[in-house]
Amino acid sequence: MPVPQKSDRDNPGGFVHIPALDGVRGIAILLVLFDHLFWSNDKTGNKVFDFISAIRDSSYVGVDLFFALSGFLITGILLDTLDAPHYFKTFYARRALRIFPLYYGFLLLLFCLTPLLHLKWSGWQYLFFTYTANLVPGRWQHTPLHLRFFNIDQFWSLQVEEQFYWLWPLLVYRLRNARSVARASLIGCGVVFGVRLFCVLMKHHSGFADPYLPYSFTPCCADNLLYGCCLAALMRSPWRNRVLRLAPYLFCAALIVLGVLGALNGGLDWMKPTRAAFLIATVGFSFVGIGSAGTVALALRPGSAATRLFQSRILRFMGEYSYGIYVFHYSVGFVMAPVRSFVDTQLHVKALGVLCGAVVAALLSIALAWLSYRFYERPFLRLKRFFSYSGAT
Repeated sequence: MPVPQKSDRDNPGGFVHIPALDGVRGIAILLVLFDHLFWSNDKTGNKVFDFISAIRDSSYVGVDLFFALSGFLITGILLDTLDAPHYFKTFYARRALRIFPLYYGFLLLLFCLTPLLHLKWSGWQYLFFTYTANLVPGRWQHTPLHLRFFNIDQFWSLQVEEQFYWLWPLLVYRLRNARSVARASLIGCGVVFGVRLFCVLMKHHSGFADPYLPYSFTPCCADNLLYGCCLAALMRSPWRNRVLRLAPYLFCAALIVLGVLGALNGGLDWMKPTRAAFLIATVGFSFVGIGSAGTVALALRPGSAATRLFQSRILRFMGEYSYGIYVFHYSVGFVMAPVRSFVDTQLHVKALGVLCGAVVAALLSIALAWLSYRFYERPFLRLKRFFSYSGAT
C-alpha cells in the first residue's frame, strides 16, 4: 500500500503515485462529460438514439465514482499517517492547497464579472463560498444555476466532499484501527441508506418538490464516499487479498443489478414516475456506490486487464486534469452552445450538432484545465513541501 515518501515535484512529501487510479479518475470525468455535454431530446423515436440517450442519463455515476475514489484515497492517507506529527494540520493544509485555489479562484472570477455581466446571486454566493449550497432543500429551483454564460451546478459534489473532509478525519483519528474504520464505514452506509429511503418516501407520499435531494444532499449520498473508505480500510487488514479476489465479482454483481434496473426504467434516471425509478433512488444508488468501490478495487489488482486499461495514457491524462475539467466544463458547455445550434441550423442534423458542440466544449475544457494546472494550480501544489508526511512511521 502507499507509504509516505517523496513522490513528484508537484506533491512533495506525499504518497507513492498509483497510475491506475489516475485512469479511474479519467473514466469518471469522461462519464461526467458525456452526461453534461451530450444532453438532447431523449424521445426521438429512433431506437438507437433513444438507447444512447438512456446511457447518457445513466452516466451521472461518474460523480459517484469520484466519490468512492476520494473516500478510498483520503481514508488511506488518514490511516497511514496516524503517527505523523501535526496530523490534522498537515492533512487539512494539503487538502486546501489542492482544492481551494481553483474552487475559490473560479468563484472570484464570477464575482468580478458580476457587475459587467449583470449576474444575479440572490445571496447564494455565501453558500457557495462556505461549501453549503447543496444542503438547502429545493435549491435546484432557486440557486443561480445559470449565471447567464456560466453554470456552477456541478459544484454540489465538491461541497459534499468538503463537508466529508471536515468530519471523517476526526472519526478515523478516534478509531485508529483499520478494522474499526471498515465497520464504521459500513454502519454509515446503512444510516445513509435509511436517510435516503426516508427522503424518497417523503417525495412519493407528500410530493416534496426537490427530486435531487436523494442524490445530492450529503446525508443521502455520503455512502458513495463511505464505500471507498471501507475499501481503504479493508486493504490495510488481513482481508486485503480476499477483497482483491472478490473485486471482479462485486463489480459484476453491481453492474447486473443496475443493468436490470436500467432496462426496466429506460436508463438510471431516478426522477421518472416508475417503480424502477423508486428502486434506483434507494437500493440502486447503494449499488452504484458498491460498483464504484469495486471499480477502484479492480484498478488495484496487479497485472490484471482492468489495471492495464486504467493505466492507458489517455485515461491517465484525463485523470490528471480531471479537477480542472470538472470545474470548467459546464460553463464552457454553455458558452459553446452556439456551436451546436450553428451545425444543427446549417446541416439540419441534430445529432451532428450535439456531437460537434460536445466535442468542442470538451476539448476547450481540457485545454483550460491544462493551462490552469500548469500556470495557476501548480504553484500552490508546490507549497505542499511545507506540509510533508515524511515524518510518518
